[in-house]
Amino acid sequence: MRVAVSLKGIILGIRPGPVARQAVEQTAELLRLLVEPPAVVDWCVLINRAVIERAFIHVTGPARSGKTAFIEAMLTGSDALVIAARCVRDDKLRQFRETTPGNHPELRRYHEAGAMGAALLTFPGDADFSDSFFTTDLIMDYSEAVVLEGDSPLPFVDLRVFVASPPAEGHQLFVRRTRERGRYARESTALEQLLRQPHGMVDVLGVIGDARLAELGREHPEVIEKMRTRLGGVPQAGRAPQPDKRWAIADSYAGIEHAQLVVVNARHDDQRRAAEQLVADIVRLRKDKDLLADILGPRGNRIPITAVAANMADPDDLARKKALARVRRAIRSASS
Repeated sequence: MRVAVSLKGIILGIRPGPVARQAVEQTAELLRLLVEPPAVVDWCVLINRAVIERAFIHVTGPARSGKTAFIEAMLTGSDALVIAARCVRDDKLRQFRETTPGNHPELRRYHEAGAMGAALLTFPGDADFSDSFFTTDLIMDYSEAVVLEGDSPLPFVDLRVFVASPPAEGHQLFVRRTRERGRYARESTALEQLLRQPHGMVDVLGVIGDARLAELGREHPEVIEKMRTRLGGVPQAGRAPQPDKRWAIADSYAGIEHAQLVVVNARHDDQRRAAEQLVADIVRLRKDKDLLADILGPRGNRIPITAVAANMADPDDLARKKALARVRRAIRSASS
């Protein structure tokens, strides 16, 4: 048999980048020299493994919380081939955009920390741009993991990381918010106005039943009048329920409830207590039934998450090591 490098069979419209092309060509040449008789090498199988089997990690959180510092630590301590993207949602755009500005601070830090490639990805948020994302030059290159900082163009990732600063004095993760019942009041008023009209009851029968039910009402006005009498004349709109208060996440930590890994970046010793309290609250979210129901809803799960209070600037910090180990497990799991 002979060794052949073919472009046929590449799936999902993903074409290999230059690094992947070079790796496959070198593999094909090696097999051509070693195998007797020469074997046919299927290009698309190698590219499939190079492109598809990798972890996507989304790192988000408030401004200046230490997201880029976390990514630097992840890149420095990883043996995997990782590419990184700074992702920004911009609703003024109409198309997905990929750029590599040389003076961009986050991209420079990614490269210096060991990223195999880096790019700035900007996109509008009113559509699904997954296809555009997967056909960027950055993503088409070979990698074992992709880390996305900021907004995410993907609805699903392998690991969601939330990097937060410790709360300031007087600030908390959970807040009580009032949920107004404006819709109920508007619907009740509309129903009352309809029933006050001469044929309002008949019209209601037509809505909840069909035209034949409404016609029966017109043919038997005595039945309609009996209904009105039982209801005490023209029904009055029911009193709207009083606005209720529910638990919610404070705006400064929006999105933390969906993270699988939470890192509270305590840069100084005097922040440690507040950081540990925030970690305790994150753990409580999955254990307290009222918090779980109000914040995550009926579909919320009780699967524990990894939450640590760590100093991302200290390589010897044990909590920092625990967080990075969680990232490494996600990368290994995606590639196994």
